[in-house]
Amino acid sequence: MTHTCLIIEDCSFIREIYHLNLKNSKLQIIGEAHDGKEGLQKIKELQPDIIILDLVLPELNGFDVLSQTHQLSPKSKVLIVSTMADSNYKKKAMNLGAVGYLDKPFTKLELLNAIDDITLQYDGVQNG
Repeated sequence: MTHTCLIIEDCSFIREIYHLNLKNSKLQIIGEAHDGKEGLQKIKELQPDIIILDLVLPELNGFDVLSQTHQLSPKSKVLIVSTMADSNYKKKAMNLGAVGYLDKPFTKLELLNAIDDITLQYDGVQNG
């Protein structure tokens, strides 16, 4: 099953890395945003299954975006990918509704594993 994905990342080079790494994955990238304000508009407009969200963004930071995501798109699941590796940031992100947290720099395998973990939540895979 293919899932839709929105990338909210201010660095164009990192956005390109996502495109390359996710090229043959279960995700269809349906949009990008380079700042938090644009990210919220795209979330509301596109209703993506998965949002890859950086925390350090211009306009609105990732925590501000995350805190409004569920209201704008209740079914979207958010993967935080950030250089802010502090456990307090991770805890705050999870408390605001993120379903995963990946530290930058990341490998392709780490990204794909994080995406697989999230898509399993959508696919309803059960053991037994």
